[in-house]
Amino acid sequence: MPKTKMVDFEEFLQMDKENEHRLEYFDGEVVYLESPSVKHQQVLLNIAAEFRNYFRGKSCEIFISPLDVWLKNEEKTAKVKVQPDLIVITDKSGLKENAYEGVPALVIEIISTSNQTHDSIRKYSIYMEFGINEYWMVNPELKTVEVYTLEKGEYKQAAIYKSDDCAVSQTFKELKIHLDEIF
Repeated sequence: MPKTKMVDFEEFLQMDKENEHRLEYFDGEVVYLESPSVKHQQVLLNIAAEFRNYFRGKSCEIFISPLDVWLKNEEKTAKVKVQPDLIVITDKSGLKENAYEGVPALVIEIISTSNQTHDSIRKYSIYMEFGINEYWMVNPELKTVEVYTLEKGEYKQAAIYKSDDCAVSQTFKELKIHLDEIF
């Protein structure tokens, strides 16, 4: 589990400016993110390449970590900053110089032993609460991709892909990723 610390919002903004660590913020709680493993980076790069090929020429954009994502929607007042491994955005109005403010259409987190609880419980809940339509949890150790989609405010597991399966997005219907290409 990543190291955490409780601070107010203004203190976090100062910490974030002065700190070399990657930080996430959950309405008062700062989470220090560990550097990703080589395997994590290899899998992320492979997924990003597949997504880049699919989204080339389309109006959506993809970004990979580290990019600060300030989750914002009209219903939530909580201040939340995350650094997902990969995001797909359809609303470019939230793009800032060094961040994105809004709700991505799709988020991918690559699970490791050090962040499994953080990504599979805390971020799962936050992403669902803020209305992120599709959430992929990628596990390089198990070589699986779990796809969750938002239905009536709750995540439903659309599928678990493994081995030589082809992971399919529920939001972008023609987006298919062959697992043997990413692991």
